[in-house]
Amino acid sequence: MTNDNKQLKFLSQSLLMHQRPFLITDITGEVRWLNNASKYIFSLNDKDELDLIFIDKKDLERAQFDSEIADSFDVFMKINLRDKEFVIRVLLHIIPVENEKFYLVEIVSSSKENLFALRTILSCLEHDRIGMYFQKQYKLTGDKELKGIEALIRFFDEKGEIIPNDKVIPFIEGENVFSLVVISSMDILKSYFDQRDKKGLNNIPLFFNVSAHTILHKDFLPIFKDFINKVGIKPGDFGIEVTETAELNNLSTASLRLSSIKNLGVSIALDDFGAGYSALRYLKDLPVDVLKLDKSFTSELQENHNQSLFQIAKLMADSLAMEFICEGLEEQWQIEKAINLGCEIGQGFYLHRPCSLEDLNNE
Repeated sequence: MTNDNKQLKFLSQSLLMHQRPFLITDITGEVRWLNNASKYIFSLNDKDELDLIFIDKKDLERAQFDSEIADSFDVFMKINLRDKEFVIRVLLHIIPVENEKFYLVEIVSSSKENLFALRTILSCLEHDRIGMYFQKQYKLTGDKELKGIEALIRFFDEKGEIIPNDKVIPFIEGENVFSLVVISSMDILKSYFDQRDKKGLNNIPLFFNVSAHTILHKDFLPIFKDFINKVGIKPGDFGIEVTETAELNNLSTASLRLSSIKNLGVSIALDDFGAGYSALRYLKDLPVDVLKLDKSFTSELQENHNQSLFQIAKLMADSLAMEFICEGLEEQWQIEKAINLGCEIGQGFYLHRPCSLEDLNNE
């Protein structure tokens, strides 16, 4: 066995049980070896094969081993798995072998939770187990009037049970596979707009959660613009709820992208207001139309301190001509408190539990 082959064997044995997924390919992208983490996230059995396509050949041209200290290259790789195609961001490493070149492909993963999330998302995409639930927002005073609907993405396991979002979403938003999830979500939202008139929901705005990671992703604008144009959404029909705002580390980019979406007639809501570290700056820099108070305030409205903060948030919304929505209303006393403090629109389990599109109506 040559020294290079010994080194390859040692490398593969060293990485076999590593918690990050690694693959070794030749220069054409043909997979020569996978470690256990790679087999895990792709749910591979002995008969399955992965076809890899390095999307941009320029990435390979600059991935040259030209020093004693190797570089890694951040590239996008297309993966054909069974009947599905995925695009994932990977780190590409060069393995120098005499008379031949190999690539060590590393799928970025920082924890076992991340591995579980990747496996779950890839499985849900492959087997069409991504769905949407809908929760209504109501006027709190006078006759019970439907004011809006929030669309909530859901992932389902093999038994049809809901997989908690916090087990999946926080771990995949840095991956390019997220865009495939968003595209699948857009397909489901199209079904909503196709059935909206029949369900008596015309003129009721629908809001879709969009995280900070999503807004800053390179695919954000084209995905949403394409959806809005294809569906023929009119001003007032659709809105985006910006979530996980603590992760908004580039407000100028986020503002430009949200402004582009807003110019198409889409409303912008700031979700979980009061939970982030720079909420006031978001109000200043982002094109916000709707302010949604975080449910942590609602759950403790019996305390005078929280009531004062509630009123301050409502005053800010009014002074900035923003609609104000109180989230997390789960008991009658919370609704009564919210009304006394000036809130006119609310959302929560007491008013409506999230339901499937099939069960959604205008009542």
